[in-house]
Amino acid sequence: MNTAQVSIELILAGILALCAFVLPFWKGQGINPELLQSEALIGFLGLAYLLGVVFDKLADTMLTPAEHFLRIKQGAKFLDDHKTFKGKDPFPQNDLEFSLKKAKDGRLEWMNSLKSRIRTSRELAVLGLPAVMGLTIYEGVTRTCGPNRPACAAWWIYLPVVLNLLLFIAMIWLESRTSDEDSLGNKNQAKIKTNQLSRDKEARETQLQQTKRQTHIASIPYYLLLANSVITTGIIALFNLNNQIIILLAVGGTIISLLALWSCLRITRTYLKFVAREMSSMLKK
Repeated sequence: MNTAQVSIELILAGILALCAFVLPFWKGQGINPELLQSEALIGFLGLAYLLGVVFDKLADTMLTPAEHFLRIKQGAKFLDDHKTFKGKDPFPQNDLEFSLKKAKDGRLEWMNSLKSRIRTSRELAVLGLPAVMGLTIYEGVTRTCGPNRPACAAWWIYLPVVLNLLLFIAMIWLESRTSDEDSLGNKNQAKIKTNQLSRDKEARETQLQQTKRQTHIASIPYYLLLANSVITTGIIALFNLNNQIIILLAVGGTIISLLALWSCLRITRTYLKFVAREMSSMLKK
């Protein structure tokens, strides 16, 4: 994956973060076109890039539980299709990716292409709805703030923005507490790894159900992020039904963000299936 491509993805994440957490506080003034010209544009893109580095990782953290569940499903599928498998790990993703990186037949380029699409759709899936909420708050409330608009000074309008930021922090906290393969904690609460998948089909189904339940619990901050953003956007839209821009932002932004989530999960499944195909080559070795 080239540097320019990664930079564009990080700038996209940064722009979405600015819309979600900075624009709602831009009181009483419009966006001057001069801000998007010359030196000001460079400063804006630089700020977006710096924020993008942080929020790209936060978006990754938000969807890590879902990705882990898809990884476990891929390992379980391999065991379903290869009942005589005697190896330690039915889906050693790191080893498979390392093997693909040495390929000279175009598979590496395809792998990088999928990873790029995952990153872009993931950023929109996580930051899209908060950004839409931020845009609707700005367009419906803070843009026209002034001395004759006392409602603009209401502090509660910013609570959803602060709540979204706190949900990101909560997700970081939960992720830091997640037990890994080296943990000495309760094994029933630790994440199931692909190398821990049972060779017995019934026991494996139980493990899948346990992982699915853990995924939903670990994704609660993400679910709340989506719900908070949708509800706040919907309320602002209801109070501004005569503003077509807000209606388009609310409806179009919500649909696009949810489609981005669906795309991210689908592309991730495609990526994992593609990486899993390298398993046959590793078994021959």
